[in-house]
Amino acid sequence: MITSVVCSVIVVMAAATLVAHNITFKGTALEADKASVKVNVVDAKTKKIAPMVFAVDAETKVLRDDVVVTFANAKIQKGEPISVTVDHDLDEELAQVIRLGKTK
Repeated sequence: MITSVVCSVIVVMAAATLVAHNITFKGTALEADKASVKVNVVDAKTKKIAPMVFAVDAETKVLRDDVVVTFANAKIQKGEPISVTVDHDLDEELAQVIRLGKTK
């Protein structure tokens, strides 16, 4: 009985891990507008720097120095380090989380 319960818990935990497939892109901000941010990232295939555009919506969580801020209040500057996390299974161009350092 205990073995079957333990096996069931393991299966449920493994399934939950497979549901979310997040990918984080790290790079340098190029520009930001009301609905998107353009970032220079290293292309995984070519290993060269290439620009990527990530859409931003009301669900996107934006962190400036680990403090949650609105996308508009983040005031993303050209050239600053940025990391963008997307859910590969949902939409690889929609930012789920944007992380920024301290403003200069």
